[in-house]
Amino acid sequence: MGLRFRRAIHFHPGVQTVFIPARLPPTTTMAGRTGARVLALPPETVLKHPVATLRDIDATLDPDAVWVLGRSREPTAAARVRHTVDAPVIHPPLETGDDPLSRRSIGDELAFAVARSASALRAGDGIRSASDRNEDEREVDALICDDIATTTRPTALETSLDHAAELAAALPTGRTTTVLSGGLPAGYDERWHVNAETGTVRTVEHDPLLSPDSVANDCVAVRVRGAGPVDGYGGPNAVVELEFAADGLVSSTAHAASDFGLEAISGIGPKTAGRLAECGVTTRSELLETPVAALADIEGIGPKGARRMHRYATVLETGEPRRVGDASLPGEHWSTPPLCLDIETDGLSPTIIWQIGVYDPSTDTYRAFVERDDPADRASVLRAFCDWLLGVHPNRALLTWNGWGFDYRHLGAFVARHCPAYAAEWESIPKFDLYLWADGDDNALLPGRTNELDVVAAELGYDGAATGLDGARTAAAYQRFMRTGDESELDWDRHEAYCEDDCRALWHVYERLRDAPQVSVSAGSSASGTASSSSTAEQASGEQTGLGDF
Repeated sequence: MGLRFRRAIHFHPGVQTVFIPARLPPTTTMAGRTGARVLALPPETVLKHPVATLRDIDATLDPDAVWVLGRSREPTAAARVRHTVDAPVIHPPLETGDDPLSRRSIGDELAFAVARSASALRAGDGIRSASDRNEDEREVDALICDDIATTTRPTALETSLDHAAELAAALPTGRTTTVLSGGLPAGYDERWHVNAETGTVRTVEHDPLLSPDSVANDCVAVRVRGAGPVDGYGGPNAVVELEFAADGLVSSTAHAASDFGLEAISGIGPKTAGRLAECGVTTRSELLETPVAALADIEGIGPKGARRMHRYATVLETGEPRRVGDASLPGEHWSTPPLCLDIETDGLSPTIIWQIGVYDPSTDTYRAFVERDDPADRASVLRAFCDWLLGVHPNRALLTWNGWGFDYRHLGAFVARHCPAYAAEWESIPKFDLYLWADGDDNALLPGRTNELDVVAAELGYDGAATGLDGARTAAAYQRFMRTGDESELDWDRHEAYCEDDCRALWHVYERLRDAPQVSVSAGSSASGTASSSSTAEQASGEQTGLGDF
């Protein structure tokens, strides 16, 4: 492998270009090992879906504990989860013990205080640190209470914290306590300062990561974190992963229950899943054991649907992709492989492209163009990137994942606006979109519960850099830099490593698809080749994969 090193060369003020001959060791990019994973499930999700789906959720997400949400007792849902998963199950209304505030430890990593209801906060002994109680017991990481929510009064233009007085009575003064609630959607994160004597809200911080963690001695600070369902395409994403590290909750990820079990197979919705269950088919393995002809006879499926279900189930069960038909991969037969491209912006409707990363598979090198100094300068990063691309690789194609939905669309607009001298040359560069070729053009079947790049790459054996970032987090971090001008809040190496990881993951998926076995398609079906995944395609609309929860 040789010596690994990083060298920075400044071609334009404020724009850092980084040449990396080999991948950095993982220890240079990791934000800290994740300590534990808790799964939050609403009772209605538990009861609506078959046990086979719950088992698939458990096997896929591998939680250390399952929290069955609920402000009221749902013993049937809790019992169903306990029967299905091996991990400990927490359902606050059913927690037992003399103290209304019970304590639950999750392995050696987490300790929760669990309130059966908001009234239990007043009835209990409160949440105190181990030193306060003079007990040899670790301090709790968070309080779970599903009654905690917010109430908005549109006419008064104000929002209040429900049960603020109960929280003031239970929590220690002078410091911040994290409260987890299924009564608020995953991703909700605000810190409320409440007067300890009166229970009235004094201030609220909408960006706790940006605000200093200072608490008045006569106040309790409540960092409220949501764990409930969030709106998603086709319905709420109600399966929520909560990732905890040594410093507390670090991320929450919401999934649709239909991403698991039989409904994860393309073409199977709730009605079809119900019809399959009536025929004794409740799992993907059972579906694969059922002959195609028998599946085709089920109402609403037919021969074509049955074959596709078998193919997709095979991909999900084996983790091996399949190419459908004989369409070539974008640039598969070119003498030089395409350059893998990824961009970072300040949001889904960006005001700046602040990082452009490019991985060259032919030399195993990576280059990053980053605006570190002046977030008001929209042109420098683009100019440095175009100078390098046209000057060094004028005949190379570009490859992205959902590029026509995000990367190419915004790069084209920003180049035309801020670097118009390069607009014609940019338009002439061949551009491929691997996601559009595989999924949009139906040229491949991909493993993974979603078609997000990191999910697909992981299913195909890619060992990521574990930066702990996603598109939303890196966009939010740069937004803070734009507001404050304080670059110390941005771990630049970590954010560059995240962009590099996406580029390398893209090439890993490309190689796996290149080597994937092919399945034939019947006459009349569409295996359209590479045309619509290249620059001649109708530009697909959509959002950048991985930024959907931003």
